[in-house]
Amino acid sequence: MNNTDIKQIIEDTFDDVSSLYDINEYFLITAKKMVNNLEYKGYLNILDLSCGTGNVALLLASKFKNSKVIGVDISSSMIEVASQKAKDLRLSNVQFIKADVENLDYEDKTFDIITCGFGLFFYSNMNESLKSFMKLLKNDGVFTFSSFTKEAFNPYSDIFLDSLHKDYGLDYPKGSNLFLETEDEINDLVKIAGKYRHKIEKLEISKLITVEQWWDTLNSAGYKGMLNQLSKDDLEKFKAEHFKDVSKFCKDGKINLQTDTFVTKVFI
Repeated sequence: MNNTDIKQIIEDTFDDVSSLYDINEYFLITAKKMVNNLEYKGYLNILDLSCGTGNVALLLASKFKNSKVIGVDISSSMIEVASQKAKDLRLSNVQFIKADVENLDYEDKTFDIITCGFGLFFYSNMNESLKSFMKLLKNDGVFTFSSFTKEAFNPYSDIFLDSLHKDYGLDYPKGSNLFLETEDEINDLVKIAGKYRHKIEKLEISKLITVEQWWDTLNSAGYKGMLNQLSKDDLEKFKAEHFKDVSKFCKDGKINLQTDTFVTKVFI
């Protein structure tokens, strides 16, 4: 698939899961970590890339009340959910816009802070994207992003992806060959982008869930894009097979879901 096709699948997928996205507690846990790591004073211009349902942007708007936060996402449905949450919280200093982060129209040195929660690895050319984001930062600005570790969601995720690839010829829709799931991958990305100082923190997150809750997780995030490509009969067949495979890891009816995350800060 070309980049346009991948973007369309990503847009359709996140339009589809927008109403369920917030059942995934690890997104909010990571968003809090990202925002708590930022200590700035005065008026700030802040950009949140791939904002989803607004977890990071809303926390930023709440913390930096005298600043302006812009959240952008390719999914109009995600933007709608985020905008409604802002209204519910009565936050007037945040705006959500549908936009392609690879084609932003902002002048260099516009923002003090740029954030990106679990989005960078979807971009077709992460190196060029990071370079362009860093140009948008003012002096002393920071770009912070999150990505899952290699251990996150496993072994269940590997079982899921391997089965869909082997039995149905499906692969995860993503723009890059990297998931930024190791410190080496993150270090290499930043090194290629420029001579920037950066810091990586690992956030350990885990929760005991049922197999049914694991299936809900698959249907409320990026994995849904693969399930949507199955016919009704194939989906039922795959679900039964996957439940059987994952149930082998159950103890007292539950599996341990790790969603460990890297939070990286890149400094101008």
